[in-house]
Amino acid sequence: MRELAEQLAGSRQQVEALELELEQLRGSVSLASSNEVELRSLAEQVERQNMLLERDEQVARELQRNLRPVLEEDVPGLTFALDTTPGIHVGGDFFDIISLSDNFIAFLIADVSGYGLPAAVIMATGRLAFRTYAANEINPRVIMDNVNRAMLRSTLAGHYLTAFLGVLDTELLTLQYVNASHCTPFVIREGEAIPLDTEGLFVGMFEDPQYEPRGIQLEQYDRIFLYTDGLLKGFEGRDRNEQAQRLGDYLRENSALSLKELVARLSTRLEKPDDDVALLGVETLVEKAQRKVITISSIPSEVTRIEDAILPVLSNKGYGERYIFACKLALEEAVINAIKHGNELDDTKRVTVSFSIDDDRAAISVGDEGKGFDPGDVPDPTLDENLIATSGRGIALMRAYMDEVRFNDSGTEITMIKYAPWAAMKKHT
Repeated sequence: MRELAEQLAGSRQQVEALELELEQLRGSVSLASSNEVELRSLAEQVERQNMLLERDEQVARELQRNLRPVLEEDVPGLTFALDTTPGIHVGGDFFDIISLSDNFIAFLIADVSGYGLPAAVIMATGRLAFRTYAANEINPRVIMDNVNRAMLRSTLAGHYLTAFLGVLDTELLTLQYVNASHCTPFVIREGEAIPLDTEGLFVGMFEDPQYEPRGIQLEQYDRIFLYTDGLLKGFEGRDRNEQAQRLGDYLRENSALSLKELVARLSTRLEKPDDDVALLGVETLVEKAQRKVITISSIPSEVTRIEDAILPVLSNKGYGERYIFACKLALEEAVINAIKHGNELDDTKRVTVSFSIDDDRAAISVGDEGKGFDPGDVPDPTLDENLIATSGRGIALMRAYMDEVRFNDSGTEITMIKYAPWAAMKKHT
């Protein structure tokens, strides 16, 4: 009996051990089943997320394609070469060509931080902002400042864009430009690649980005080459500056190619770039004009548009700040006099300003549609008997700041001459 009892006790222990193992096994099966459910749910979430990402990428690509500039008509005297190469990731690269007033045209290239649909949305917002603020403005620094303020208000923190904006006078071939931390463009001229260097911080990040305006006088057959930083990865270098130098070498070595051939070769340099690549080339086909004519309404605020068209030409020519300041004051006085005294603030009447510059002097003529006057009848405000006179001071100011001032016979047009600094030195030696 004792042996049987011991056997029964041993059997119970084995059963209890088996029951414990069975319970543990059931728990393991339950856990595995639970893990399988969680894994299946996670896989479904990942699949849905991938579908959303693919949809967002398609939307971003479509938005990017739709924002490609379309020239409604040829721009006389210019030819263009445009190209984009999509990267593995959808970026916010874009360019634009914007026709402005009085034979001015703007060239824009930009790159938004980040990838995907958010970058594409900011790209669309930025492009619209540039087009909006360029509608009634030809000064690139003013346009860029206005866009920066708009982007600060409309984008989330951490989102910004780099941009280069140039405004070309298609008659005088003067290019004014600003750069918001974008890749340095080049002007290709007679086997040289001239970098368009200037300072400025990102768009949409700082209240005072300190855009530095600069300009260059272009000549017939000069080519402007703009690009986004995805292109630089096709050139060896320790950093972006060294890669840009390699790009400049490439442009010099291949400057004999046509603009379209040059852009086409560069666009195929990267077979499958990580980042999008955008290229924009512009070539001037005509000689620069020797004279420019601008017509404005009799509205005092239009003076700024005249200054933005004329003063940069003097700067590019090397006149210097003091000479430019003198021309600015005389020009303002002449245009305001034509608006107020000549056309009597009648906005149906026009003021016509003509400007020409050669190696030694600049000539500015301002005409109105008024009745005219006799300059001899205007009192000289420098004489003692006329010190309290209210008229004549404008003409005296123009004569003080310009080297020559003369009127036409009817008194409806004034012509002012300013000699270049080097020519003025010769006259006094």
